[in-house]
Amino acid sequence: MTDPTKPEPKVKTPKGYDSAEDFCKEAAELFQQDIDFDRENRDAAVDDLKFLAGDQWDDDAKKARAGRPMLTINDLPAKVAQVVGDMRINKPSIRVRPAEDADKDLAEVREGLIRSIERDCDAQGVYVSTGENLVACGIGNFRISLKNTDDAGFERDIRVEAIPDSFAVVWDAYSTERTGKDAARCFVTTKMPRKEFEKRWADELPNGLEVPTNDVNGWYTQDEVRVAEYWQMKDEDATYARLESGATVEVEASPDGMQYALVRRSGKGRKLVPLPAPVMMDEDGTPMVREGKRRYACMYLITANAILSGPHELPIPRLPIIRARGWEINVREKRVRFGLIRWARDPARLKNYWRSQSAEMLALAGQGKWLLHESTEGDQDAFRDAHNANDPILVWSGQVAPVFVGPPTINSAVLQESALSAQDMKDVTGLHDASLGARSNETSGKAILARQKEGDVSTYIYHDNLQAAISEGGRVVNALIPLAYDTARTIRVIGEDETVKVQRINDPNNPDSVDMNQGRYDVVVETGPSYSTRRVEASESMAQFFQAVPAAAQAAGDLFAKAQDWPMAQEIGERLKKTLPPNLTEGEDDDESEEAQQAKQQAMQAAQQQQQMQQQDMDLSMQLKQAAVIKAQAEAEKAVNEAQAPDMPEGPEVDPMVAEVELLMAQAQLRKAEADAVTAEVKAQREQVALRSDILELEHKPIAHAMGEADLEDRFNPQVEALEPAE
Repeated sequence: MTDPTKPEPKVKTPKGYDSAEDFCKEAAELFQQDIDFDRENRDAAVDDLKFLAGDQWDDDAKKARAGRPMLTINDLPAKVAQVVGDMRINKPSIRVRPAEDADKDLAEVREGLIRSIERDCDAQGVYVSTGENLVACGIGNFRISLKNTDDAGFERDIRVEAIPDSFAVVWDAYSTERTGKDAARCFVTTKMPRKEFEKRWADELPNGLEVPTNDVNGWYTQDEVRVAEYWQMKDEDATYARLESGATVEVEASPDGMQYALVRRSGKGRKLVPLPAPVMMDEDGTPMVREGKRRYACMYLITANAILSGPHELPIPRLPIIRARGWEINVREKRVRFGLIRWARDPARLKNYWRSQSAEMLALAGQGKWLLHESTEGDQDAFRDAHNANDPILVWSGQVAPVFVGPPTINSAVLQESALSAQDMKDVTGLHDASLGARSNETSGKAILARQKEGDVSTYIYHDNLQAAISEGGRVVNALIPLAYDTARTIRVIGEDETVKVQRINDPNNPDSVDMNQGRYDVVVETGPSYSTRRVEASESMAQFFQAVPAAAQAAGDLFAKAQDWPMAQEIGERLKKTLPPNLTEGEDDDESEEAQQAKQQAMQAAQQQQQMQQQDMDLSMQLKQAAVIKAQAEAEKAVNEAQAPDMPEGPEVDPMVAEVELLMAQAQLRKAEADAVTAEVKAQREQVALRSDILELEHKPIAHAMGEADLEDRFNPQVEALEPAE
């Protein structure tokens, strides 16, 4: 019924359509086309999940074995758990690498922000849930979305969200890329109770729209209504310029076409800001500007005949829905997709049948039977109850002796078929006993590892496809960061060692702030054990290394202490670090406070000045000693020359014996002067070595102690005593 008092809905009709009904009609047709193209895979995947859940007997088999044993020996969950367990152990880690005008510090901030986003929304659980679906039925999906930080605020956060139902997503039939990167559209559907739908969307439904009560291609039923997120990739005209910095950015020209402004898209829409660098000029002097297309994702929330919400645009180059698929084989125009369960279903059915058959044979075998002649009619009751009696004697009165007929033996072919079916399951899944940790026919460690590796390789396609999906998710998160974090705010970043710190962003008044709109980045995924596991492994490896090379503990004892999980391990490591020579720890204290670094620098400068002063004093002392030696040598040589001179001036006659004695004394004084010079030089070298040792010790001690060493003043400024020349 038409409600004349009801206002028209605020949802705009998409461009290119006469009405919202036409748009929804086309969307419903595309939805049905994509469903029909993938219907066989979807139906088979549903059967895979039912089989994994224990529904392993079809209706015909249940009718044929009505009242007879129907066992379900379901070991498929253990095989799926083995593959998924490897995914849990080797956790994927998103890495951000700088590209073009980005730098390493900005990339580390983004990487730490992505870790924080993943922790807040339990992204590891989302990835594992997606992996479980792709292993079990051949396809899994998750999504990247924007959510308000809280109901009262305007800030938005990026979320990694699971899509538990693999069949809620209907992909573009023409999409072939394993992560859905090339998809032009997709649908994410959900079903709502009719009453809740009519209450929730009463204001958005057009006037006169009556929600059908009959089934309309699954969109409307008597009790439920299907609501779908209709995601599309759209193109629009855009202008791009090459800047002198080397970056290519979207710009908009002024009305006269002489100037350009940078187009920046954020959570609040589109705005123009000044270019960070001038536009590069071509060889002929014209700006390097070209016309192109801007590709972005757009979503409408629809039913079969009404637009409930939209459009919601995201300036990213792909849909924010990420696909992770299992095996997919193209058979001409047909695609066959499957997971680990598909080809294990028949061996599992055979195993269940033969195990049920053997159980039935054992149940019917009983305790054996007695063959009695009809003449022994009166003794039948005693033989009938013989298996319950303790009396070893059975009395019979007929002419023909009773004969005991033992239970039939179990047919060995039944048990053999059961074992063959179990082996078939191992062969089709590639997971043998060694891969599952069970004892098998391998005896050597090398053979066991080889079989385990064989199982890992045979199922590695699931790991690889999941990693590709996570990598695509990381790229979407990285692309959404400028959109969600477009205002000045404080964010939390998590380091590789799981340490948490806060970072100010987009704040021009804060010198420590970073601009989240700056730079371009590449995203890769690395897998391996968590940091805690690697830390334990590193601690054990270091302990073994120090046992083999004890000398290494003296140079890296602080690192070994910090790698432990003891209480106060970090404090012990810091104390050990202070005992190391400065050349081993140079450059490792960059995280000290500015005041501590200045105090340390001042102490080093004072020590250097004191060392220079002492060196000058030592040089002066050496010069004085050398002068005294030279003087003594000159006087000794003079005495020798006078003693040996042939032309002696007239004077008192000199006794030759006295002259010879004076010559020997002069030569002795010369040798003594030379010895004193050598002794003085050795003493000076020892004092210089001791001084350098004191300087190293001063640099090594804490600053407070180093600045308090007042007694070094006398040692740095010794009193130099001039040497008196020898008489």
